[in-house]
Amino acid sequence: MGRIAVLPEVVKNQIAAGEVIERPASVVKELTENAIDAGATQIRVDLEGGGVGLVRVVDDGVGMDAEDLALAFEGHATSKLSEPSDLEHIASLGFRGEALASMGSVARCRILSRPTDATVGATVVAEGGRVQDVLEAGGPRGTTLEVRDLFYNIPARRQFLKRTSTELARCVDVVQRLALAHDGIGFVMTSDGKRVFDVEPGMDFLGRIRRTFGAELADHLMPVEAASNGMRLSGFVAPPRFARRDTARQMWFLNGRMLRDKLLIRVLKDAYHGFIEHGRQPVAFLRLSLDPARVDVNVHPAKAEVRFRDSRPIFGFLVKALRAAVVETDMATPGESLMETRARREAREAELRTEYLPLPSTPSRGGQDPIVVREVSGRPLHETPVQGGATFGAPESTVAQFRPKGAEEVVGMEWGTVDGFQGPFIQVDRTYIVRGLPDGFEIIDQHALHERLTYELMRQDVRENSVAVQRLLIPETVDCSRADVGLLMGHQEALERIGIVIEAFGEATLAVHGLPSRLKNPDAEGVVRDLIEILGRDGKLPDAEDVIEEVLHSAACRSSIMAGDELRESDIQSLLQRAAQLESDQTCPHSRPTRVRFTLADLEKA
Repeated sequence: MGRIAVLPEVVKNQIAAGEVIERPASVVKELTENAIDAGATQIRVDLEGGGVGLVRVVDDGVGMDAEDLALAFEGHATSKLSEPSDLEHIASLGFRGEALASMGSVARCRILSRPTDATVGATVVAEGGRVQDVLEAGGPRGTTLEVRDLFYNIPARRQFLKRTSTELARCVDVVQRLALAHDGIGFVMTSDGKRVFDVEPGMDFLGRIRRTFGAELADHLMPVEAASNGMRLSGFVAPPRFARRDTARQMWFLNGRMLRDKLLIRVLKDAYHGFIEHGRQPVAFLRLSLDPARVDVNVHPAKAEVRFRDSRPIFGFLVKALRAAVVETDMATPGESLMETRARREAREAELRTEYLPLPSTPSRGGQDPIVVREVSGRPLHETPVQGGATFGAPESTVAQFRPKGAEEVVGMEWGTVDGFQGPFIQVDRTYIVRGLPDGFEIIDQHALHERLTYELMRQDVRENSVAVQRLLIPETVDCSRADVGLLMGHQEALERIGIVIEAFGEATLAVHGLPSRLKNPDAEGVVRDLIEILGRDGKLPDAEDVIEEVLHSAACRSSIMAGDELRESDIQSLLQRAAQLESDQTCPHSRPTRVRFTLADLEKA
């Protein structure tokens, strides 16, 4: 007897759901894209329980009649394709006809729809793969689709979902991205009856960015406009100082379709090369339009990635256009408008075309005549005197001049007793401390070592419930998105345990009332931006303890001595003595080494 059998239709759809419907955000994406394809001008998305309890999408599109509804939950039933050749030039967001069939097999679904030219509508229900008869029903023009109790019949899938706040944040992210891609459509989103996001029909791209991510970012964006050989790029890029740890603010839209494509991430990386430090990611909101025949969108189950048929000219076009915009953003100064930046750039270009800088004569060593250095950059020119005869080492006012009696003089080095050992140390390039040891020397990263020390002190405060809070006389408000407000308020209790006291101040603003006293030069806005990045990393923080740990890492980094900070002899001694009391000071909290040691034997081998 044969062992191979054709699977039942409901099992096929549940298998397909494993690829198409991963979580509530997948449901929101598929249903909202269907509404966009239906020509909607207004879309409402209602959620309950982070989308697990309910996802309801209401649109005013063309609607479906009873005949269409009878096929809506059938696998591979679609109005968007009819011939194999249609796959070569897909213009719609959806096209496979898998989503509704998949949802109907893993949730309780209901569709109510009325076509534009009909006086009465129809409704159909699907539950666990069983589709009921289509019934006549009254309703508004357009379509209402409800998906309840997601994965109610597959408990194993439910247990892999994150907590409600995380699933909600992902759903909000999907709607915000789709809203950014489609100016002509209004969006309203609610969660458990409370509005969390909305944009009006006709609001332009920049206005939607401002509504979603706040004025602080939107007001500093630089527009991008370029076209070549049937390709058109438009949108906005942020100055390098807005770079983040992740790519969450890199938003690409191809012919109205939102993408997370590796090639496009590489495009931005190349465009910003040399402008942002390694490991940081630029912020950009970009729309790319090109002939659908030049791109294959049928390569990913969720249609999140594409394959360009000839990527080289596309890549070159994008990098060139973006690089030009990035150069312009780098010239912008804080608080300056885009027009002011461009005017200053044009004036500077004219100045460079006519300015002649004669080479100054070189002063003799120890002379008093300064060398005049003129800075050639996008920033205002200024003259900086550099005194001749300068020697390597810290200024006299920074490191005291003293040595034990009889000690051999070492230029630029000082002697001190640290950890029971008397030996020389010196600060190099305001970044490293070189310290002599009985059998050699060690090179210490001053930031990494101080970061480890600060982290251990902060962690001890949290363990002992003794975190000192610096209360702000006037609470500082920070503009951000509604989703970000909800995200941080969901962790309010954990944040208070580490001394960060915040509250919602309206729908898209946070008020900071207090910060940990250990923070060096506390910056309320900077702390909030860091928190948004940390807590918004794809649900990687499952509980309060992980939140606390991640925030401590960030706070310790922000509060520590930085590369470029000039240290006095007493500062170096204090740092080394305090670090010596730690159980382990070999790495910073991010696992970077704090020091490298070399023995005399190592030097002899070299």
